[in-house]
Amino acid sequence: MTHSDRETQLWYWLLYSGVLPTTRAKSLLSSWSKEGLSVGSVLDSLPMNGSRTGLDDAEASALKGPQRLEKVTALRWNEDCYPKGLETLDLKFRPALLFYQGNPKLLTRPVLAIPPAPLDAATTLLLQETLGQVLGDTTLPSATRGSAQAAILLDELTDSEGDALLHVRQGLDTIELSEAEQRLLADGRLLLLSPLNPTAPANARWEPVLLQVELATAEHILWVSNESPGTLTHCAPTLWLTPDPASVPPTAGLRASDEPGDVLLWLLEKSPAPETLDTMTLSETPVLPPLPPEEALRILERGGAIPEALRKRLLKH
Repeated sequence: MTHSDRETQLWYWLLYSGVLPTTRAKSLLSSWSKEGLSVGSVLDSLPMNGSRTGLDDAEASALKGPQRLEKVTALRWNEDCYPKGLETLDLKFRPALLFYQGNPKLLTRPVLAIPPAPLDAATTLLLQETLGQVLGDTTLPSATRGSAQAAILLDELTDSEGDALLHVRQGLDTIELSEAEQRLLADGRLLLLSPLNPTAPANARWEPVLLQVELATAEHILWVSNESPGTLTHCAPTLWLTPDPASVPPTAGLRASDEPGDVLLWLLEKSPAPETLDTMTLSETPVLPPLPPEEALRILERGGAIPEALRKRLLKH
């Protein structure tokens, strides 16, 4: 067992053994991480140095190193692959551990979240065409496992050389993997991610918080539906892909399009973070593409082959 593996197991013990309330454990982990202290080093210093590590006498006496540690596969919030966007969440919502199956190094790429949304035949086609262009790009598309978006993403993934992230809204030990998921996991092309204890069952009451976690993992949000994304546009720069973009009201942080080829162009931009509600002002929906066509084409060619439909669209401008 490596030092890092043991530290992860100690975090799991501290969070889930019941020796401390979970919120208190997360507060301590946050303080210790900022001070560069490991859980192992803190436990080794107890009970003598309890006050120096933020523990009261009762906590210092209670925190005796466990006799047995459970094996877990998770990212700690002080590890490099942990999504930086999650640091913006309130401590009570921010996962101290992200449990995973698959290749965690995929998280070093910018994540494009495709949240659950109502789909019809037209928007399903838009999503399929978009994924056909995005998969294999540097962006990592993500969806919520069990949603229609995740099913379409997995279907498109099997016919491409791309990678994907699926958010799981229950413990990873409680799910049954499909043959496609098993194959993609074995190939290192899929990552399953859950902030929940591996044995936790699905619970509809947790879904609003889990959605916040999923969106905070992403740099961009792609909303594909005829229905409005609502307040999701406050989470990250958002592109609304809809058959009727002309009906979309001007909204800060939101763009609208009916062209799958616009998604890659939009992702090339260095978009500022969406403004908060108290400072938000309305502005006109920008016209895509934002870059000169020759420059956009040159940048896209660096990533490999460009879909012919996108090339023709660029050269028209």
